[in-house]
Amino acid sequence: MAVNLNGIDLSGTAASSTQKASATQSSPASTKEDATQQPQSDVNITTTAALLARLQRSLAARPAIDQNRVDAVSKAISAGTYKIDPDKIASGLISSERALGKLQ
Repeated sequence: MAVNLNGIDLSGTAASSTQKASATQSSPASTKEDATQQPQSDVNITTTAALLARLQRSLAARPAIDQNRVDAVSKAISAGTYKIDPDKIASGLISSERALGKLQ
């Protein structure tokens, strides 16, 4: 069973080419036996899915908060030495927006 997400199936190929391939493989004179055939029990995991699973395991092994970084920033704020770079913040926001725009 192919899963289609925004025009791309999980194998990474365009969904239209997947649909055309499956349409050409099935014959118009399908028998009743074909209609009652059981679905495949095999599961194929794409390279991307495997990479995401490995990344998820790696991130799960790390703490959600870098306490050393929090302590350093807190100390700098208390001492009045923490510097805010508005240009760096603006650039980061713009980069995030551009990346999100590419997803749509």
